[in-house]
Amino acid sequence: MSTSLHVSFFMAAPTYGGAQKVTITIANGLAERGHDVDLVVARLEGEFVSDISEEVTVVDLDAPSVPGIGLFAVIPRLRSYLAAENPAVMFACLTHANDVAVLASLGSNSSTHVAVTEHLAFGADTELKKRITSAMAKYLYRYADDVVTVSAGVAESVAANTHIDIADTTVLHNPIHVEEVKREAAASVDHDWFGSDDVSPIVSVGRLEPQKSLTTLLSAFDRVHDARPDTRLVVVGKGSERDRLVDRTERLGLSDVVDFPGFVDNPYAYMNGASVFALSSEFEGLPTVLIEALACGCTIVSTDCPHGPREILDDGTYGRLTPVGDPDALADGILQALDDPTPVERCLERADHFSMANSLDRYETYIRDVSDAR
Repeated sequence: MSTSLHVSFFMAAPTYGGAQKVTITIANGLAERGHDVDLVVARLEGEFVSDISEEVTVVDLDAPSVPGIGLFAVIPRLRSYLAAENPAVMFACLTHANDVAVLASLGSNSSTHVAVTEHLAFGADTELKKRITSAMAKYLYRYADDVVTVSAGVAESVAANTHIDIADTTVLHNPIHVEEVKREAAASVDHDWFGSDDVSPIVSVGRLEPQKSLTTLLSAFDRVHDARPDTRLVVVGKGSERDRLVDRTERLGLSDVVDFPGFVDNPYAYMNGASVFALSSEFEGLPTVLIEALACGCTIVSTDCPHGPREILDDGTYGRLTPVGDPDALADGILQALDDPTPVERCLERADHFSMANSLDRYETYIRDVSDAR
């Protein structure tokens, strides 16, 4: 793009989560290409603060703590930001922040193009707070300038559950920094189960939340370990389900062969050392972790959940797909993958489709088009 544009990204906070991580990645990439990029946060806190590039201007709205109001308390400050800075485009991240962005834009006297961004199957989360924000979004999204989704499947879910026509959505795939992932993947892992020909590690990476259905993975691994005693399971990440998952592991008698190392700075080294990478989610949007696993050359087994895995793995061409919530099918897929791994070259070939360069080109085209139409 020949001219620099002022682009803004809004999120609650740069905390642990795939959507937050990929938003920061996009912001960093556009800033490195010479654009004027703001990352606007309700609060500057979380695991990914250090990942924000120095080229990105961080705008901390320092949201007031108002009981019962939550993120909506930041609306006046976000409205003031839009009026003062008037960026060409503001991308909001996740449904709650999307609702806030739309409300802040109303009456802001700003010409900013507000693009709400959905990273997951719309309305799939059953948590009460998220059900409320999704219900609000059904009404509010009509006042956004665009609804951006990370996959065609997510676009379909938005159209099916809101007043938005699918023709009024835009699909922009999540990018990953393929070369950076490869470089970090080459690091050694300080863990006894990696680097030994006698052990076959199965790795999962992500938030330990109900959506990820890690109890399904544990049940599947119980079968896998019976058939292949050399296998071990490493579940990287943190979340509200940790204690429940550890308890389930103990009840299955798997404590000696399953590990929960928590949040790690370099999950790619774990992926690179995996015999199989497993995703057991009930729903997704476009799971960046699968693209990262491809960039690490992983043999992948994933549930065929809505939405993203089938799109990323090209209908199973680049990894095995199994039914959601079926531990026996997941176990069979993992055992097959152990016996017949996917060639590394094919994984890397697919990862390139989601490369940073290709994705940023698509973002730049989008930003230019909507800016020209202002």
